[in-house]
Amino acid sequence: MAQQPNIHFVISAPRSGSTWLTTALNHHPEIFATEHRLFGDFCEVWKNNDGTTMPRITFDKYARAFSQHYFHDAMDLDKSEFVNALQKSFIHFVVGFAVRRTGKSIVIDKVTPYPGTSDLVLQKIRSTVPEAKIIQLVRDGRDVLTSGTYDWVLKDAMGTARHQFVIERTLGKLDRFFDDAVIEKWAGNWKETLIPFDENPADVRVTYEAMKLDLASSLRDVFQAVGAVDDGSVAGKADQETRFEKMTGRESGDALSPTAKARKGVAGDWKRHFTIRDGRIFHRIAGEQLLQYGYESDPYWFKTLPESLGWKQ
Repeated sequence: MAQQPNIHFVISAPRSGSTWLTTALNHHPEIFATEHRLFGDFCEVWKNNDGTTMPRITFDKYARAFSQHYFHDAMDLDKSEFVNALQKSFIHFVVGFAVRRTGKSIVIDKVTPYPGTSDLVLQKIRSTVPEAKIIQLVRDGRDVLTSGTYDWVLKDAMGTARHQFVIERTLGKLDRFFDDAVIEKWAGNWKETLIPFDENPADVRVTYEAMKLDLASSLRDVFQAVGAVDDGSVAGKADQETRFEKMTGRESGDALSPTAKARKGVAGDWKRHFTIRDGRIFHRIAGEQLLQYGYESDPYWFKTLPESLGWKQ
């Protein structure tokens, strides 16, 4: 039986700090962290910030499309057997390629599942590479919503008040940053990345908020889970090298550009953006998860939010 590839996975909702964590993990001499998009059976064409478009596709979706024209019968494989074998071979290839090119022995794949695919992603990881460790990264879903709304403001917000205020700067006053649809989208996406862990927890859970307080401690938890040795200095050095100020040249909280990938680098920015209507909608969709993960203890937290933002240019 072929040896299992030495690959492990960080799973999170988008805009939860996965790129930051991946960058920090790459400072370990044994770890190569990257993004493969192996699972999810997903393919959609999405708009980029510069107006161009590009397909977002997972390898398992590509493998199924590839199988349409492949003579797998000549290998004595039906289509599903061929796709599974191709997926496993590809994983062995990309892990081996990374190990040979980097000289590192451990590969960590960051995964922010595409909408509607979280459950399938976890199922496929556990069935295809059962020895892989899974690290769950969690961030307050309201900050995920806030960060994601800014990240997508050039893609899906044309004609909205937030686009007119933030991008066009033609709107003098903004009473509400979000709209119902964008809250439903991001709250739903955040919730669905958490639900698969309810009955089958991850090997390690780290949070964005804990990383902001002490990244080195979170890194040590990940190192231990994947079998990477830390003599006491690696995590601390990675912490120093990947701080927001060093990576962006800005102070944490200083949003030079509203559409920057590393926009503010703070926890709790949602409080500046939420109205009571926004809070009610978010709580209806994912309030249970806010309570479950300790981001709120009061089920009526949204009642203290303002009726209007009252932002002015």
